[in-house]
Amino acid sequence: MDAHLDDNESIRVVTVGHVDHGKSTLIGRLIYDLGQVQDGKYEELKKVTKKRGMGFEWAFLLDALQTERNQGITIDTTQIFFKTKKRNYIFIDAPGHKEFLRNMITGASSADLAILIVDVEEGIQEQTKKHGYLLKLLGITDVVVVFNKMDKIKFDEQKFLEVKVKLDNFLNKIGVVVNNIIPVSATSGENINNKSTKMNWYKGLNLVQAIDDYEVKKELSSLPFRMPIQDIYKFDDKRIIVGKIESGTLSNKDKLLFSPSNSVATIKTIETWPKNKRDVFQAGECIGIVLNEKNFLEKGDVISHNSNPPNLVNTFEANIFWLSEQKINLSKKYILKLATSEHKITFKKILKVIDTESLDKKEKNIVKKNDVAEVVINSLSLVTADNFALNPKLGRFSIVDNYSVVGGGIINLKDYPNQRNFINKPNKNIIPFDFSITETDRTSRLEHRPGIIWFTGLSGSGKSTIAREIEKRLFFKGYNVFVLDGDNLRQGLNKDLSFSPEDRTENIRRTAEVASLFSYAGFLVIISLISPYRSERKKARSIRPEIFREIYIKSSLEKCIERDTKGLYAKAKKGMIENFTGISAPYEKPESPDLVLDTQKNNIKDTVGLLENYIVSEFGISKN
Repeated sequence: MDAHLDDNESIRVVTVGHVDHGKSTLIGRLIYDLGQVQDGKYEELKKVTKKRGMGFEWAFLLDALQTERNQGITIDTTQIFFKTKKRNYIFIDAPGHKEFLRNMITGASSADLAILIVDVEEGIQEQTKKHGYLLKLLGITDVVVVFNKMDKIKFDEQKFLEVKVKLDNFLNKIGVVVNNIIPVSATSGENINNKSTKMNWYKGLNLVQAIDDYEVKKELSSLPFRMPIQDIYKFDDKRIIVGKIESGTLSNKDKLLFSPSNSVATIKTIETWPKNKRDVFQAGECIGIVLNEKNFLEKGDVISHNSNPPNLVNTFEANIFWLSEQKINLSKKYILKLATSEHKITFKKILKVIDTESLDKKEKNIVKKNDVAEVVINSLSLVTADNFALNPKLGRFSIVDNYSVVGGGIINLKDYPNQRNFINKPNKNIIPFDFSITETDRTSRLEHRPGIIWFTGLSGSGKSTIAREIEKRLFFKGYNVFVLDGDNLRQGLNKDLSFSPEDRTENIRRTAEVASLFSYAGFLVIISLISPYRSERKKARSIRPEIFREIYIKSSLEKCIERDTKGLYAKAKKGMIENFTGISAPYEKPESPDLVLDTQKNNIKDTVGLLENYIVSEFGISKN
C-alpha cells in the first residue's frame, strides 16, 4: 500500500447522470487506469465480448450480473472499492433511468461527494436537472461535474463552454457547489488519470486529482452525539442496547438522554465485538450499552447527551422527492422512516411544487411521480430529528406506503418549535411531597407488588367484561385492585375530551398518570381502554415501565361488529359517530404485547383464568 494513503479516510462518492451518458464507462475506465482491476479480468472480458461479436465496453468491468450484460444497462446500485495514492474510496454507481430512481436515492443518501456526468454532445437533459436537484435534497452540495464523450465533438472547447455555462447557471440557482467541471473522454481515457494532450486548452485538474482535492468539510465525530437504537439484546439479567453511532463521540463516563421519552441514565458498561478496552467511541462504530438504571426503551429511540439533544417535533417542514405512481394524498397516512424509527404521518400542506426545468413554482399544488416539493408533515407521534443543515444523519428520511418506498427528503425545523421544551417541564413552584410510607412498606403489608395491567383492543372485544371479572376474583382473595374503565373516566376526569387523535392522546396520558398514582398506593390497577395508537401506549408504559404490562384483548373487527353490545358500530356505520375506532379511525394492534387474550377462541371463564395465572406469576401474589 502506498505510504501516502490514510487507512482511516474513506470517501463515499456517488455517480449520477442521464441514462447512457456514460457513468459505468467512466468508473470502469477509472479503476482500470488506477490499476485496481483484478488480474486477468480485463483480458477475460475482452475475450467474452469478442466471442459474442460485441465491442468491448469499460462498463462491463462493473456488471457483476449476467442479466445486466444482456440488457446493456445497470439496474441496481453497485459499490466499488478502490484507492488512489491519497486515500480510499467507495464509488456508488447509481442508475439514471426514471424507473430506478429509488435505487439512486438509496445510493446517494450516504455519499459525501457526487460526480454528475453529462454527455457533452446531448447537453443538459431533464434527468440531469432532476438528478442535480435530488443531490441537493439529499444534502450533497459538493459536486464534480464531468462532461463526457468529448471525443464525439472532436474535443471542441467552444461547445464545452456553451454547455458549461448552462449547467453552471442551473446548479448555482439550487445552491449546489461545483468544485470542478472537467471535460473527459471515458472511452479513450482523456483527463481521467492523465493530462489530456487532445485538450491542451483545458488547464484544470483531471478526475482523479479532482476527487483527491475534495476535503471533508465536517467530520461526523465533531457533531453532537446521536445513536439510534437498533435493537435490545437480553442475556440473563443483562440488557444490551445496540446501535451505530451516527455522529459525535461517546465516553463510558457520559450521562445519556433518551428521546422521545426524555428519560436519563448512566452507562454501566460499553460492549464491543470483539472486546476492546477503549474509553471513547466515535461516529461509524457499532456498540452495545448496558445501563445502570432500568429504562423502558425501544428500537427507534435516539440516545444523545443531555447537553445537546435532538429536537422533538410532531409538525415540521420538508423538501421531498416523490417516487410513487400515485400522487400525494393529503388525507392518507404514510410511514416516515428516520434512522431506525418509524412514524405514522400525514402531509398537512403542500407549500409548493417545483418545476425542475425552470425552478419556478408549478401552478397546481399536486405532487406526482418524480416531482420535487416543499411540504408540511404532521406526525401522530413525536419525531426525534435534527435540522438537516446541522446534522444530516437525523435530518434525512424516506416515506413508505404499503411496504414500498414512495419518496424521500430532508427536514427543515427552522420555524417549528421544539416540543422538548414543553414536555416534562417542571414548575419551579411545585414541590412533590415525599411521603413517609414507601412502596416497599405497602408491598410488604399487601403481600403483592403493585402493577399496571393495561387492556387494549377494539370496542366489543371484551375488555370491560374481563376487567370486571378479574377485579372480582382478585378482590375476594384480598388483593388491592381497582379498575380504571375508559367509559367511566370519560364521564368525569376526561369528559372534556373528544375522540380526535389529539384528544385520544390526552385521554391516555391522563389515565396513565392516574394509574401511576394508584400503583404508588400499592394497587394492582386494571386499565380498560381502546388506546388505539402504539405510540401512546408506549408513552403510557414509560411512566412506570417496570410494572407496566400490555394485554391485548384480541378479537376480529367482524366479530366485534357482530357483538356490538353498545350499538356503537351501527351508529358509526351510519356516520352518527366520528372517529370511531375500526370504522372511521385506525386501530394499531400491539406488535409484542406481554399477553394476548383471544376472546374469539376462548370463553370468558377460561380467558380470566389465563389472566389470573399471569398476574400471579408476574406480581408475586402470595395470598390464598
